Amino acid sequence: MRLLHFLAVRDQPFVAQPIEDSQEYDRWARAILAGHAPADAFFQAPLYPYLLAAIYTLAGARPNAVYLFQIALSIAGCWAIYRAGRLLLDRTLGLSAAALFASYPLFVLHDVQLLKESLAVTLTAFLLWTLIAAEASGRLRHWAAAGAVAGLLSLLRENTLLLLPPLALLAWRPDAAWTIRLRRAGVFFVAAALPLIPVAWRNARAAGGGFMPTTFNAGVSFYIGNHEGADGTYQPLVPGKQIPGYERSESVRLAEEASGRSLRPPEVSRYWLNRSFTWVKAHPGDFVRLQLLKLRLFWSWYEWPDAIDPYYLISLSPVLRLPWLDFGGVCILALAGLWMLRRGIGNYAPVLIWVVGSTFATTIFFVFSRYRLPIVPALILLAALPLHALATAWRSQRKPAILGLAALLAVAVVAPRLPGYGPRWDLVHFNLGRAHQEAGRIEDAKREYELALRANPRDFLSYLNLGNIAARGGQMAEATSRFARAVELEPRSDDAESNLGGALLALGRLDEARAHLQRSLALNPRNSFAARNMEVLRRRDPAAKVEPGNTPPLY
Repeated sequence: MRLLHFLAVRDQPFVAQPIEDSQEYDRWARAILAGHAPADAFFQAPLYPYLLAAIYTLAGARPNAVYLFQIALSIAGCWAIYRAGRLLLDRTLGLSAAALFASYPLFVLHDVQLLKESLAVTLTAFLLWTLIAAEASGRLRHWAAAGAVAGLLSLLRENTLLLLPPLALLAWRPDAAWTIRLRRAGVFFVAAALPLIPVAWRNARAAGGGFMPTTFNAGVSFYIGNHEGADGTYQPLVPGKQIPGYERSESVRLAEEASGRSLRPPEVSRYWLNRSFTWVKAHPGDFVRLQLLKLRLFWSWYEWPDAIDPYYLISLSPVLRLPWLDFGGVCILALAGLWMLRRGIGNYAPVLIWVVGSTFATTIFFVFSRYRLPIVPALILLAALPLHALATAWRSQRKPAILGLAALLAVAVVAPRLPGYGPRWDLVHFNLGRAHQEAGRIEDAKREYELALRANPRDFLSYLNLGNIAARGGQMAEATSRFARAVELEPRSDDAESNLGGALLALGRLDEARAHLQRSLALNPRNSFAARNMEVLRRRDPAAKVEPGNTPPLY
């Protein structure tokens, strides 16, 4: 199934030509190969780009090699979820869970993406298996294995750190002495710490001190999901600067400007945490309502898109267009499975702790559909119970049970499709435009940006990019019009103000250019393009008065 999907989409945009996060992982891996790995503290989780670098070393810097490797790992994850189901009940449950894992469309989709979600899902499957084995047997080697997998998963999804204490509670079985319980929990924590120690040591050295076992973006991520105006999904700190490289630089810049001094990475994280906590203390009711909104988004049947719209990629794949069980369907079966467990829930404690803990550890920040993928293997172990019951009823020829369970399965397949979810075309066309623009296909890029604006006339980034294309083609009147619309739609964008100022400068409209360049520098004193254009403006108009503080030196 995965190979057929790979063959169907391997030449498509966003697969053959990575963008946004995928592009950043590829760039980071190539930098590691070239000996230019980042020397400062990690802002993004480091395991995935270093794994990419290892694959590139062995097979060449080709995304296809990564996709095939991820497909192989995903098959291993399918085996792990089978073993977990077998431990929970029997072989039939294991096979039912493996079938759901193998055919879950979003798993297949992310196996053919340069994103860490495929590896995170595989590690989650192994973590559930090892936790179930450890909880059932009590053996220290199983607890060590579970801890090591949890530590590796923390280097992919940093919020896994929040789940370590509740998972360690599984070691506190009432049928063992407290010394044995303590030993099991201790082994779990030590094994989890082992993969983190080298990263924490490197971060501390790079940052001049501070405890950062994974990255220093916790404060920024918490602020993005919890501030006045937050909507539960991702919002860039500066409009238009959601590219990974800007996420780090802008979070540091804004924190340092507000603090009036240079900050170490742990201080940057604390600054954003403090801003969030200040808002939470002043608006506790709004904070609670926001958490409820994020819970609703998290459990929605809709796949909330990030840079890549999953519905668009599914539409490109004949394999994924088949009526497989999606998130809504798995949730329906998982609820039925939970009902079946109402009198014997004990063995499923690792699964339930993971479901509840992952929900909290994700929604406390912000929500995208790919961020909830690690919860799906646990839901699948619950959703496999009705399939197990159906197989049992079929063997014993209990027709009423067969009909009822078959009807439940039909509802799980059909009901989530009734809302008619489809691609968010403004996002799809904008990203296609970016892909064409980066590849030098300018006319194709313009066409896609225009289609994005037809789908969403308020997409200021499409106006901004169309303005850039016009400016590079020497069409300054059109560029000015495009930039002016971008400024109108998003007055907080220093890039839009800077570009409009530059276009007006090229047209000789010096007073208007000065006003927009000064606004850009007021928004971001480190905007080097605005600073350079301001210098050009001063040379062309030496008598012009420029407000102090708005003309920093060139960067």
